[in-house]
Amino acid sequence: MGIPLEHFDYFDKNKDGEFSDDEAMWWFMQRKGVRDMNLDELKNPPKGHMGRIGSWKDPLPSEHLIYHKPYPHPRDFWKKHMDGYLPAMLKGAQKGQPCMNWTREVLAERFGWVEAKLEPKVEGRNNDTAYKDLDKVAPKHRLNVSEYLKHEKDKNIYVVSILPQEMAWEVAHPSVLLCGSRRVMVDRTSKPPYRLTKHDYPHESGYNWMTHLFETNFWIASGRTRSQFHYDKEWNVNCLLSGTKRWFFLNPFDYHDQVQWARGNKFKPKNPLNNAWTDWVYLEPDSVDLIVQNKLRNMDYYEMVQEAGDCLFLPYAMLHQVEKIDKDLQVAVSWMFLPETVYNEEDCADAPLDEDLPLAAMDTLYMYTGKGLIPQGYADPLNFLNEVDQVMVGNKAKHLSLQLFTEIVSQEDAILASGKGRKARIRKIYEMLNKYASQPYAGLTREELHKVPLRLWCKPAAEGDKEGPLPCDRGEEYHICDDKEYEKMDSYVKERLKATGKKIPEKKDVIFGTIPETKRKDLGPAPPRLWKKNPEMSNVFAGATDSKAGGKSAAREDL
Repeated sequence: MGIPLEHFDYFDKNKDGEFSDDEAMWWFMQRKGVRDMNLDELKNPPKGHMGRIGSWKDPLPSEHLIYHKPYPHPRDFWKKHMDGYLPAMLKGAQKGQPCMNWTREVLAERFGWVEAKLEPKVEGRNNDTAYKDLDKVAPKHRLNVSEYLKHEKDKNIYVVSILPQEMAWEVAHPSVLLCGSRRVMVDRTSKPPYRLTKHDYPHESGYNWMTHLFETNFWIASGRTRSQFHYDKEWNVNCLLSGTKRWFFLNPFDYHDQVQWARGNKFKPKNPLNNAWTDWVYLEPDSVDLIVQNKLRNMDYYEMVQEAGDCLFLPYAMLHQVEKIDKDLQVAVSWMFLPETVYNEEDCADAPLDEDLPLAAMDTLYMYTGKGLIPQGYADPLNFLNEVDQVMVGNKAKHLSLQLFTEIVSQEDAILASGKGRKARIRKIYEMLNKYASQPYAGLTREELHKVPLRLWCKPAAEGDKEGPLPCDRGEEYHICDDKEYEKMDSYVKERLKATGKKIPEKKDVIFGTIPETKRKDLGPAPPRLWKKNPEMSNVFAGATDSKAGGKSAAREDL
């Protein structure tokens, strides 16, 4: 294979004189570190060699990243953690919420009907053997919660799904995470350090202080669970409702050129809003080979332990690894929001910060009823809307006809490309969208496409995804957040605003995305964001754990 004999011997784990597929892959995926590994170190291995991730040195102090109630004002939190690129732990964020009573018995009795997507407990990327138990117990990679709880014991399966709306009413969204503006956002098409532009995902009712959530997730497992060492493209909040987890964080902006990326060329340190995809570092988190992965020895990292009731904030693109460190049942929820989101003082003035809103009151883009298609990992409905727009341009169509709409949602492996009753289903979706057309008999104009709420575009975006459904969604239909549920959410927020003396915005027409032929408006420079290590940051924010300034009085891979 053209490698030194001593390297071959090192990776020939079973010493049979041949490279198996696994051994060859193990060598290939770590080839960057192999180039300068020193096998003489086997006589006196470096500290932490073949130990769990982080064993090579003590973690950085993290006291300044841990908060107890009352949490700081969103202004201070966003400046330190979103703009300062630091993780944070909100201790006791879910304390007193109904979700803290989600025991095995309660889940089976009250939410046993919820359909959930399943994955292997111990994540093994590029390792199909991890799916052995899952394929046997649930060939569709899907069970309802009640059935899962009956079968999960001693099996390598756990729930990695979408949180249904009915359950989300029992989870708090910490108000310290509000005030991500819905009027302005970072324009990812601008050159770094980026400019601001109009928000592509405005709130239907004009709540400009309500941070836009893209997806909410739901996790259940017992026994051991463990992720790989990876990063995600969005900001994440993970709230643990039972169990205990250990988190490991490493700043990729400091070490991106020293780690062995699995995919490679996905992380863009000079233009991070346009990372090409997620990526992970090829190593075994339980037994890190520090002779091969020798650059890790000098890397600084944070480590934090999360307990039941705690919510953790994870910056986008931050390398992290998480593991469950107890054997009992663990339940968690999480949500993602876009890294283009920015804090806005004017919008925050209207936010009800005195008490947390239920997570269900936040207008999560892809909501889930608990039945039908589980909307995890499907196309952004705004991208789908823009695709429809471009197809109309290409066809010189003034209105979106049923025929053209059918062609768009019936491509390749899309759910709507085949199956019994597909024409009737397509017509029903078309008529739902056409309620926003000034001439329903003719269809939506290109301008009117952008007046249809994105929660409705989610249905054709998911069912018309030409890549086809996930295994758990074959034969399923996506159930939207309908007007009845939206009115329930809106009424709850209005009551909270009235109770706190906050302004209820006037009803106005909302434009989602950018109207065709309209140039994106430049609204000035984006807030400065610090991605690389800065020794001054810990001094600037020293004592933030006790910050009370203006705060309320009482703020696609993790377990």
